[in-house]
Amino acid sequence: MQVEVDITRGDIVRFNLSKLFVLKSNLVTLAFAYLIATIVSFAGARTSDGEFVWQAFLIVAGIGGMAMFLAIFVCSLVFVMINSTMATGVIGKHTFSIDDAGLRERTDANDTLNYWHALRKARKSRTMIFVETAPWLFYILPRRDFESDEAYDAFFNEIRSRSGK
Repeated sequence: MQVEVDITRGDIVRFNLSKLFVLKSNLVTLAFAYLIATIVSFAGARTSDGEFVWQAFLIVAGIGGMAMFLAIFVCSLVFVMINSTMATGVIGKHTFSIDDAGLRERTDANDTLNYWHALRKARKSRTMIFVETAPWLFYILPRRDFESDEAYDAFFNEIRSRSGK
């Protein structure tokens, strides 16, 4: 079983946005940003007469934490976009094939075999299959590159059944 997909920067952006509040690393970053914003706003949450203003504290901490998290996310995404090139094998044509040993990915830059037992997770959405090969590393297989919905489902089901995850 084999499929050729054409990964674009748009696919990478859509994938990252879909995982924004799902990946544990993002949730840890959000919690850390909220903690920093909480500490900073705690110092400014007292009025001139020493009264603590809880509402202002919570609003500032929440907005500050989210703003820091989104800034970190955008900077990270820009870094990924800069380094995602055809020369590195991230964007462009990818051929994925399922064979007895594992899931094979071929590009102009590499030929990689991921053994079935080593795959971490395989999931699918309405628009793509994503296979986690290592922490924070994913293969993206856009639905548009499959000949049919049946082929899309069959490819995903074969990965899931062979990897056991």
